[in-house]
Amino acid sequence: MRFLFGLCASAAFLGAALLFVVQPLLGKWLLPWFGGSPSTWAACMVFFQGMLLVGYGYVHELAGRVAQRTQLVVHACVVLLAVCAAASTRTLHAPPSQGAPVLQIAALLLLQIGASYFVLATTAPLVQRWAAVALQREPYGLYALSNAGSLLGLLAYPFAIEPRASLQTQFSLWTYGFFAYAALLLAALVCVRALVPTEPTGTLNRDTPTGDEPCNRSRLRWIACAFLPSVLLLAVTNHITVDIASIPLLWIAPLALYLITFIVAFSRFIARLRWLALLSWIAAAIGIGFGSFAQGSASLAQQLATPCLGLFAAGLLCHGELSRTRPDPAHLTQYYLLIALGGALGSISVSWLAPLIFNDTYELELGTLAVFALLVLVSRAWPPAQQRTLYIGIGVCGPLLLTSLAMRARDDGAQGHVVERRRSFLGPLRVVDSAAGRILTHGRVRHGLQLRDAPQQPTMYFAAGTAIARVMTEHATDRKRSIGVVGLGVGTLASYARPGDRIRFYELDQNAIELANERFTFLHDSVGHVELALGDGRLTLDREPAQHFDILVLDAFSSDSVPVHLLTREAFAIYARHLAPDGVFLANVSNRHLAVDRAVRASAAAQHFACEVVQSEPNAALHRDLVRWAVMTRDSAQLAAVLEGLPTLERHDPDVPFTDTQASLLSIVR
Repeated sequence: MRFLFGLCASAAFLGAALLFVVQPLLGKWLLPWFGGSPSTWAACMVFFQGMLLVGYGYVHELAGRVAQRTQLVVHACVVLLAVCAAASTRTLHAPPSQGAPVLQIAALLLLQIGASYFVLATTAPLVQRWAAVALQREPYGLYALSNAGSLLGLLAYPFAIEPRASLQTQFSLWTYGFFAYAALLLAALVCVRALVPTEPTGTLNRDTPTGDEPCNRSRLRWIACAFLPSVLLLAVTNHITVDIASIPLLWIAPLALYLITFIVAFSRFIARLRWLALLSWIAAAIGIGFGSFAQGSASLAQQLATPCLGLFAAGLLCHGELSRTRPDPAHLTQYYLLIALGGALGSISVSWLAPLIFNDTYELELGTLAVFALLVLVSRAWPPAQQRTLYIGIGVCGPLLLTSLAMRARDDGAQGHVVERRRSFLGPLRVVDSAAGRILTHGRVRHGLQLRDAPQQPTMYFAAGTAIARVMTEHATDRKRSIGVVGLGVGTLASYARPGDRIRFYELDQNAIELANERFTFLHDSVGHVELALGDGRLTLDREPAQHFDILVLDAFSSDSVPVHLLTREAFAIYARHLAPDGVFLANVSNRHLAVDRAVRASAAAQHFACEVVQSEPNAALHRDLVRWAVMTRDSAQLAAVLEGLPTLERHDPDVPFTDTQASLLSIVR
């Protein structure tokens, strides 16, 4: 019996770890092909939770309709088929670039790991069923063990796996891990089958207490208690990654908190932690309300810590209710199926439905209000003192959250009059009329400013006194120039074009192109010939013949989020192919959280570019922000001439090489 329990526990632990290691691994693989958008991870989560739902549905039907010993044979065949599928898809290939992003991502993941992920998704409920029947013991302890494996897999990826191996090596090792898991599972399956009577006695729950059939109210409660934490998980992840970087570490932090709440909820400590969770939830909800009311002026610490605290507290409360109302093991598969359904509906709501319904990101505030509503319904079984505390919290947080939502949604805010909002897979954009002029924002970061009194004056990152201003006004003045710009913004650089110049913008977001044309005039008023290319800048340049740009500018970062695929050695090889022999290449390396210049220097060195970083201090009169430009040429003497008189930054830290298969933003965190 101990040997069988050890097999079941090992299979549950390893299966859960593999399940959650492959999530950030494949998310990172897909990220470059979808513009580095934070929504890529949300779309991945739809697939992962959807497959979890399919796996749990399979287990529920298998347990309810197939004889016991036949169930084991059927699942053994499924495992063997998955092993064959995994063996044939051990190589990561470049995905095609057609169709809706969310559907492309789902199709790519299905083809790459669909069969193996399906088998892993069935592990928790199946192994627990086997333990309940063969060992005649409470199975929910294995659920906590499974969640511990999930947490270990998540934390291992950014700290132990990602920095030490290429993506292809990571995926190959994961595949071998899946083979080991399959062997453990098949061994456990054989042992369980030996303990099951040979006569066909129906389903696997014959040896467990029958228990009362869950009522519809209980089923709806389980779905709701799984749905809202899933909504908050993706809402918090989007909230964080839009302003820092869409990278595995920042995907994993909220997901790890989410998993910890499951571990704690199914432990014996959860009842004693409800007070602390409730008070923490109310405090976090107040912080979320004030953060939303501030419209991005809150500190970075508050922007990060408060939503994560809210996710953790809400997870403890909601998952604690799942644990408190869990059914008899006879209904275990139905229970887990409904939990998976709630999780999948939550991820679909944020990833697919919210961008279609809302023109800005309101999911965090709406999810917070919904959690309060759910707690009112489930708190009837709580002690009176906890109920009173909950109602006081609702009285404080409800009006605050509603007011903050109204302030964000209205056209007149702290930054000025909102002219237009748009939202797509790539994120939300806002056009705001302020006292100085018209601004385009993405997240907390302004992407362009056109002055009302001087509409053709370059501002912000491109203002007078910056390295980009020097190059655009003084380089290649003896001829008609060819200029390439990766990242449109509002088209500010078009104002530097001279008669006869060709300036070609590469922009991934159709909304950004439309807003630059409809709400700003830099493109229309330019005296140069303006061209617009829709698509990821790197991928589009890779498909084009050499453009021989006299000036090539890399400025494609949304908010402070860094698309790593634009900074790798392979990407710089593409840029070098398009640069004229005496051309100048510039990259905007301004970032509050990451030393992007360290990666840029390393990639530039790989192409034998001379590179210097120029920092320009803020200047209110010129509407200039603090900006750093990395300036690169093939000849160091030419670079010195271009930058004469401009202050360059000294190198204090070593360069960090990034490649397509191995790049970790942890290495350049400030």
